[in-house]
Amino acid sequence: MRISPNVVEQNKVIDYHLTLKNTSNIQSIEVLSRGDFYHKDTLEYKIENNTIQFSYKMPYLGEFVIKVNFTYKESKTVFLYCLDEVMIRLRPLKGDLHMHSIYSDGKTTPFALVLASLGAGMDFISISDHDSYEGSLDAIQKAKQNNIDLVVLAGEEVSVGGKKDMSIAQGNGHILSVNANRSIEEQRRDTKKYEKELQEITEILKKEDIDKNIDPVHYAKNVWVIDKIKEAKGISILAHPNWIYRDEKYHLHQAFYKEMLKSSHLDGVEVFGEEQIKEHNNMTHLTALQTKNKHKYLAPFANSDAHDSDHEIGERFTIIFVKESSASSLMDAMKEGLTCAIHKRENNEHQFIGKDDLAQYVYFLLKEYYPKHSSLKSRLAKLYIDQLINGESFEKKINRVKRKLIAHTNDFYGLKDR
Repeated sequence: MRISPNVVEQNKVIDYHLTLKNTSNIQSIEVLSRGDFYHKDTLEYKIENNTIQFSYKMPYLGEFVIKVNFTYKESKTVFLYCLDEVMIRLRPLKGDLHMHSIYSDGKTTPFALVLASLGAGMDFISISDHDSYEGSLDAIQKAKQNNIDLVVLAGEEVSVGGKKDMSIAQGNGHILSVNANRSIEEQRRDTKKYEKELQEITEILKKEDIDKNIDPVHYAKNVWVIDKIKEAKGISILAHPNWIYRDEKYHLHQAFYKEMLKSSHLDGVEVFGEEQIKEHNNMTHLTALQTKNKHKYLAPFANSDAHDSDHEIGERFTIIFVKESSASSLMDAMKEGLTCAIHKRENNEHQFIGKDDLAQYVYFLLKEYYPKHSSLKSRLAKLYIDQLINGESFEKKINRVKRKLIAHTNDFYGLKDR
């Protein structure tokens, strides 16, 4: 049983089409709100060519159930979701903003990560090599050359304590730079300018009300990186803040962590990331949730932190709600905090971190929208790989799958009727 559209606008009369193999023996059709316990209506409908047609205005936000009752006491159900006038105009994109290629300590090329991400159902990615911008630029170039159906953003995982201390990081941790227009590490190579700017930041920090456990000289490096990402028009995301690395210590000084959450211009926090620290992710979430940032809401992100293309990609990802599938629209949505972080667990269960309304909507999308979407994306990736291996064009097959992807989204949101 299928229904279209699956996502609708609140308080707007919508015409629905419900398809069944056998429309005989229907006793009644009901609509129930999962959010409002007492809401239940019996629908008036007509049947044409095994398609049930009815009109209805959803009075509440959230998930609804359409229940078809038969005379032999059985029933079938389909599910809808009702959004407000702002969210109904946004579309979900699934992506991963943290992975490594051979340009740093990864095992595969940037293009291999592009194809693996597409195969895992991603709509956008960023290659974020350690203190290296080149891998992401290579991925962008290869994706464009091969017309890959994926938005690829520039990226870099900045070792705040310095490139020579990539893993230890001297307690300063790592910060992801996403879609910045230049490398952060390259700017640090001008040692005299870098030291001068750190000194200026230190003097400002000494005058501010920061945690007494923080050494302003040391913490200035974190502020410098975030400022440089902002100047380069990028998004700054704090990576794996609760990673325990060496000597049983946190990779990031926790006083620095809390200060960045509270008073920096960070855009987001990685709440699901490095697989080795999954037991600390809830702590990351709670710390970020309880800290009020004086500048903005800090968006949650989930990333694979993959170092090769044959595992982990797809286990952790972020869904972002955008106006269109483009780098600029993704940037706008991230700045507005329209993200939900997801960790795929065993038995196809998921853990969600995000604003409550977004998380509930994402739960619905993972059940109803993404199975087909991911299957088509996977098929697309296989066609691209076959095309490269065989050295011949599969353009017709690729375009056919792309049209199916568009049709799936249009049908799901009822765009043909708007």
